[in-house]
Amino acid sequence: MKKSMKKAAALTLSAVMATGLLAGCGGDSGSGTGSAAGSSNAGSTGSSGGAIDTSEHVDLKMYLLGDRTPDFDEVYAEINKILEEKLNCSVSVEFLGWGEHDTKYSLLFSGGEDFDLIFTASSWGHYEPTVAMGGFYPLTEEFIQTYAPDIWDVVPEVAWSQAKIDGTAYMVPNYQNEFGQDVIAVRGDLMEKYGVSQITGWDELVDFYKKCGADGQYASQGGPWYQYFQAQGYTITGGAPKGGELILYNTQDPSNLDFTYILDWEGFADYCHQMKELADAGCWSQDVLSSGDERQTGLLTGRTAGMIWNLGSCRNYAEQANKEHPEWNVTLMDPVANQPKKVNSYINNGMAINVNSQNPERAMMVLNEFYTNPTINDMTRFGIEGKHWEAVGDDQFKVITTEGYGIDSNCNWGWMNAEIKRTEYKEDRTALDDTYDAMLASWESNIKEEHIYDGFNFDSTNVTVQMAAVDAVIPTYCDPLINGLVPDVDKALEDFRNAMETAGIRDIIAELEKQAAEYVESKK
Repeated sequence: MKKSMKKAAALTLSAVMATGLLAGCGGDSGSGTGSAAGSSNAGSTGSSGGAIDTSEHVDLKMYLLGDRTPDFDEVYAEINKILEEKLNCSVSVEFLGWGEHDTKYSLLFSGGEDFDLIFTASSWGHYEPTVAMGGFYPLTEEFIQTYAPDIWDVVPEVAWSQAKIDGTAYMVPNYQNEFGQDVIAVRGDLMEKYGVSQITGWDELVDFYKKCGADGQYASQGGPWYQYFQAQGYTITGGAPKGGELILYNTQDPSNLDFTYILDWEGFADYCHQMKELADAGCWSQDVLSSGDERQTGLLTGRTAGMIWNLGSCRNYAEQANKEHPEWNVTLMDPVANQPKKVNSYINNGMAINVNSQNPERAMMVLNEFYTNPTINDMTRFGIEGKHWEAVGDDQFKVITTEGYGIDSNCNWGWMNAEIKRTEYKEDRTALDDTYDAMLASWESNIKEEHIYDGFNFDSTNVTVQMAAVDAVIPTYCDPLINGLVPDVDKALEDFRNAMETAGIRDIIAELEKQAAEYVESKK
């Protein structure tokens, strides 16, 4: 591998963390730096110097997560002009919404859907389960070097290592440092109304929620499960059931190599009882489990007092809310402010090729352009230059409008590249900008010690039947509990526990612990 962990560490977090979800920086407005340049008639050049035949036009299909923004097709029409010229191909995009990707993602593969590229991510983005079902095209070093030589030069060795399952990578990881910590975008006017000056701990969060409920105001679009276990020092286990949420580990204590199954943890029962109290107090809607609302909908419509998401997304939607309703004074709060921060693995966002793609080579060449061509990378992040954004020098951008496309809000996260990253230039700074910068600076100065499990991802191949059975149990038992929507918490916990035992959770735990022990041994 050409990149090493030293290169990844060499970039300071302030250089790779910017507004928005992930990354990108710019260069000139030319044809980009990819070695797969040249006209469609001439073909492209691989790492070995030999010509790659692109004489036959190819139409590729790509799946992304989220919702199509109004100007998305216009932006990608411009991107396709470049792809047509350089690679003699085009890309059409379909979206799996936030409320449907959990159920529809696997069906694309089991149903034999005809497509080429898809966003993926460890745990929450279906990476490990899809590899287990044989859905992704294996990415050998030779394949990457031939069809995406620029990606090979950029992605650090540690990222490829994280992406490997049984020695093979099945995704192109994104290259940026991203904090694995959610925050709250919250209405400052309501905090002032309820006499709440800060939300920096669990008790303060619960207090604010209760005051919202007492006022007839929904606090959020559901229970703050992540904030609870993060406050206890826990984090999700990559590849474990329910996006890693059923089996946790203490990421704040590198010496602790135990896993915590939530139904064996008294803390989970404590959380569920608290959520029952909050739900009954009207802190969120009783129809939250059947709602099709996106995560930001409640905040932007005023239906909820806040929104929980990553720092970049919360800033973006807080900014949008303040433009539309300046009287709300939406700000950012960190409910685990005093805790050292975890940096996510590189495979927290990435792109994969469908194993049944008829054109895996051209798909990889397209990824090379998305990942390393500054013009395309900028467009996928910001939209059309002159309409949505404008360049400020070689490495900054200024927002013209976030309507129609949005900044880093179109599932461009899978090809984020810190080496060609533009940072945002703010002409008229607001209090929200100052809060964001201060919060980010405090995180950069308080990064936790790495836990060996931070890079571990469970391979469920040997327990696919049990995983499927457990996944089937989640909507009926787990989701109502973590949102406090059960008549009797203790009975619901017992029913959940029995259903999980029948589904085979102990087999999954045993296999996970076995793999984790082997992983730890391999790192010695």
